[in-house]
Amino acid sequence: MAEEKKFFRRLFRKMERTNSVISDTLPVVTEESYYPDGADAFGDSVEPPAGDMGNESINTNYALVESGKSSKYGAAKKRRSFLHSKQFRSFRSASLSVSMLEKPSDDRKAHAFLAGWNVSNLIQGTGILGVPYAVQQGGWAAVAMIFIVAILCCHTGKLLIECMYEKSKKTGIKRRLRVNYPEVAEAVMGRKGLVILGIIQSVEMFGGVIMYVVLLGTVWADMFQKYTGLGMKEWAALNCCISLPTLFITKMSIVSWLSMLSVFSLMSALVTLIAFCFTQISVWSLVNVPPFDPQTFPVGFGIIVFSYCAHAVFPSIEGSMRKPEQFNGMMNSSFLLAAIVKGALGTFMVLTFGNLTEEVATVNLAAYPIWSKVATFLVIGNVLLAIPLGMFVVSLTFDDAFLTYFPHLNRDSKFHWVWLLITRPLLIAFALFLAIMVPHFGLLMGVIGSLTGTCLCFLFPCYFHLKLRWNTLAKWEVAVDVAIMVFGLIAGSLGFAFSTKALIMTYL
Repeated sequence: MAEEKKFFRRLFRKMERTNSVISDTLPVVTEESYYPDGADAFGDSVEPPAGDMGNESINTNYALVESGKSSKYGAAKKRRSFLHSKQFRSFRSASLSVSMLEKPSDDRKAHAFLAGWNVSNLIQGTGILGVPYAVQQGGWAAVAMIFIVAILCCHTGKLLIECMYEKSKKTGIKRRLRVNYPEVAEAVMGRKGLVILGIIQSVEMFGGVIMYVVLLGTVWADMFQKYTGLGMKEWAALNCCISLPTLFITKMSIVSWLSMLSVFSLMSALVTLIAFCFTQISVWSLVNVPPFDPQTFPVGFGIIVFSYCAHAVFPSIEGSMRKPEQFNGMMNSSFLLAAIVKGALGTFMVLTFGNLTEEVATVNLAAYPIWSKVATFLVIGNVLLAIPLGMFVVSLTFDDAFLTYFPHLNRDSKFHWVWLLITRPLLIAFALFLAIMVPHFGLLMGVIGSLTGTCLCFLFPCYFHLKLRWNTLAKWEVAVDVAIMVFGLIAGSLGFAFSTKALIMTYL
């Protein structure tokens, strides 16, 4: 900004020294270095600079049009007229008062269908294997909560994306001024918001990766315990090594294809589980669904919230979409499908197994070898292909936090591969360590879902929306945001308390 002001002062001094006439359309200084597409923060077209702003010599392509036919008096009069004109004041304001810079995505290659698969992989991902256990803990109230939480999370996901954009009061054009969840927090709460949100987001996403590792170690050990002496720890370490190469991917559009394959694998596993339940329809009993228990229901609530929590990735997914205006429709379809599948799977499994329902749904199929192996292999494929997406967000957050301290290894440096080679193995190794320390899939889901999931899904999106859009919101919109925040605060607190208690009890 200071350099631009200096440039204009030099420009007008140059005008006073020459017999020049201001043309009707004075080309302006551009922020071309900021806006590769040649548009400013509010969508107004600008011309590229012809030279360095700090150069005393001003290129004639900028502001001066020679007019040898004009008299000195006439030129001065026209200059004074222009300098006091409304056109110039508007030009000066637009040129010197740019406070918000657009941050367009450079990865808009994914179709809405592919983006939908991405969202489905997250909200209908591996966490769905814990939903039957949530229903076993919460009964019919948990089944109802599956649909309620889906509606709320879908709504808050849209609010989050809305907070990433600002509309120009002059042109009415919406521009993407924020690229991720932490930047939205920074716009509302300043630097501390950026730090707080970044920590919570990282814990939530990293918690998901930890549960992936726990699940992989558990299912492999359960499947081959008769044939090998490898336990959960060894299988978990082996699967982390298998996943390591995918952690070096730096483009969301590439991760999207792995996620699409992951969703196909998951859908096949879910079809297998539901089909198995229908083969056992003769043993279904409504008595198997437990009544409401205030001691166990909060645990189920935390699991359900975690299974839907993908808000940390929504900005990246929206940024990868070729047509971002289709984001809301994609969200509606993805969450509706997820709610139906989760409700069906949770209900059918509990109707079949009752109080014997395990934390991981596939474990209940151990007595049926063929069904068990098919479902387990499909789940393994899903998890191995889903890890890159979770680690992608964790890695980006980690890079944003620490890469600034190593400028020679930044993303534009030819030595960035050194940073990747050091950090990616360290991140997955830390996930492996925590998975070995806390090998409880369902309860871990409950704790993380109640704590970070509640903040990311209910509290923060609504609070940020209220702060950024307060002057334009209708009363009913304010009421909805406040109601969601109150619901999330109460339910999340209870879920965290009871899930933590249950987790501690496993070690006593």
